[in-house]
Amino acid sequence: MLVLAPHPDDEVFGCGGAIASHIKAKQSVCVVILTDGGLFGDTTVRKLESQAAAAVLGYGLPEFWAFPDRGLVYSESLVRRLVNKIAATGSDLVYAPSPWEAHPDHRQTTLVAIEAVRRAGQTVRLAFYEVGAPLRPNVLLDITLQVEVKDKAMRCFTSQLVHQDYVQHIQALNRYRTYTLPRTVAAAEAYWVLSALDLVHIQPGGLWLPISPGITAELADMSNLPQQWPLVSILIRSLDRPYLVQALDSIALQNYPAIEVVVVAAVSDHENLPVTCGAFPLRLLATDSALARSKAANVAMAAAKGELLLLLDDDDWLMPGHIARLVRVLQRQPNVWAAYTGVALVDAQGATIGQAIDLPFDQVRQLAGNLTPIHAVMFRTTVQAQGCRFDETLDLYEDWDFWLQLSKLAPMVHLPGTSAVYRIHESSGVHALDGAASTAALAIQQKWAGEWTAQQFGQIMGRVWSYPELSANLNDSRRAVEDSQRSLLDSQRNLSDSQRNLSDSQRNLSDSQRNLSDSQRSLADALHGLADARHSLSDTQQCLADVRRQVALLNQDLMARDTLVAQHDLTIAAQQTHVDAAQAQAKELASQLAHQQQDNAALRQQMQEIAQNLAQEIARLERDRATLLNSRSWRITRPLRWAGSLTRKVGKI
Repeated sequence: MLVLAPHPDDEVFGCGGAIASHIKAKQSVCVVILTDGGLFGDTTVRKLESQAAAAVLGYGLPEFWAFPDRGLVYSESLVRRLVNKIAATGSDLVYAPSPWEAHPDHRQTTLVAIEAVRRAGQTVRLAFYEVGAPLRPNVLLDITLQVEVKDKAMRCFTSQLVHQDYVQHIQALNRYRTYTLPRTVAAAEAYWVLSALDLVHIQPGGLWLPISPGITAELADMSNLPQQWPLVSILIRSLDRPYLVQALDSIALQNYPAIEVVVVAAVSDHENLPVTCGAFPLRLLATDSALARSKAANVAMAAAKGELLLLLDDDDWLMPGHIARLVRVLQRQPNVWAAYTGVALVDAQGATIGQAIDLPFDQVRQLAGNLTPIHAVMFRTTVQAQGCRFDETLDLYEDWDFWLQLSKLAPMVHLPGTSAVYRIHESSGVHALDGAASTAALAIQQKWAGEWTAQQFGQIMGRVWSYPELSANLNDSRRAVEDSQRSLLDSQRNLSDSQRNLSDSQRNLSDSQRNLSDSQRSLADALHGLADARHSLSDTQQCLADVRRQVALLNQDLMARDTLVAQHDLTIAAQQTHVDAAQAQAKELASQLAHQQQDNAALRQQMQEIAQNLAQEIARLERDRATLLNSRSWRITRPLRWAGSLTRKVGKI
């Protein structure tokens, strides 16, 4: 599978679910990102984001072609590069943006993909995907099992998600695509899938118009074109036949961007035409009466604005690279007036007959007959100033006559290879003639015979008389071909041996590819781990910044606390002095207290002894008192004690 992404992220937004499905099925996926995405972010960052998303999806690493953002141009060189890429990867399915995408880089990618797949052959299919605009699908892919991994891959594009919440948009689009699917389908991607054969036979009328790469119809001033793109005027002499639609469609698909289309109505009642052919401007030159072929050609040349001219009959058509090929020849050879290339032949229905007109330039042979159809030749508009015009007295072979005029100025340059198609049918009136013996051919010969030099007559006669020798040479060539065929058989046998060796080599290569695939998966896992590590590092750095801020605050608080501690140390030192003095005083007091306690103990002992003695004395006195009170003498002296007591009281008064 080959995925074409105009910008880094389109490969995931458009078909991330399909990529994940292919990887799960063990199918190889190659992703090519065409532009650098530099208009909406740093190119290195966007590249890393696509690599991170690739690691999430597991397909390996994308390939970057690094065209400038909004600078992608549909061209022959880009088509050939993509054809080679399809062949190199062995892809049979190519993903590209749909024709209805809004971004110009998306549409240019679409055109490149269409032409490359068409050339790649019948085994290749083209799947259009949607990003910025819905398409009309013929395939809906259930990505329910891939939603989580696609969502994770989309979130890798952080530089783009700041502009828009693209994840939410794509999720909504994928959810909408389940509208016609079973309820169990949570998300789906929509595709329009065509085969290479479809691209060959499809009638592109309205299909390719939105994506034609050329100058828009609004660009009326054709004088400001870039120098590397000289304007080419494609001139059509139209009889208003049904074939005209196909001729115009073939112009719309040209991979050269600077084209104008001039259609000369050779009939009076010609149907109106649009003002654009694809994105190329179109002018219809109406007429009040029918115009002969030569007259119509001269009218078209006089109206052309281009530096280079090419005539196209309305029943023929051009392959997409036709104009670009011829322009390149004339740009590289500025002294050449005209260049022509090969033309493939088809029948009236457009089916190939397996023949082509692709003859090298031969001035002598051109005197005897026409070398090429009219739309094979591109010439400079300045030939008109040299007197080259279509002879309006000629009804047929007017192009042969015109080539003879051009050849008088300088030889025409032949570009080998076919890039246009010539339809053979009776309505043209040319193919019913008798060739060199026809009246029309004789008219050309009679016109130019008077200008032939003796040398030219001699060359013509020499060609006639050399026929037997040429016939003998042909026989020799046939024998040489037979010898070559025998050599070819030997070579084929050798080739068979080589193919067997190649088969062995391919098996070895297959083993190497499997090992490479394992290595790529390991690398993808490593990149995925690196992406996670980067996210973790970012979180760690944020935490570290917070810790540093907290440490700074703690350091400030610590300094304040150190100041307080110093002050407390001074206070403690002073208090310690007081404490030491108090402790000394306390020791002295304790000593005094001990002595006092000893003295108190001795005094207490004395007091106890005195108390015991007093108690004994009191007891003795009590006994003596009791004895006294109970004695007779005490009772006899009682009146005397009373009188004495009374006398003492009176004396006090």
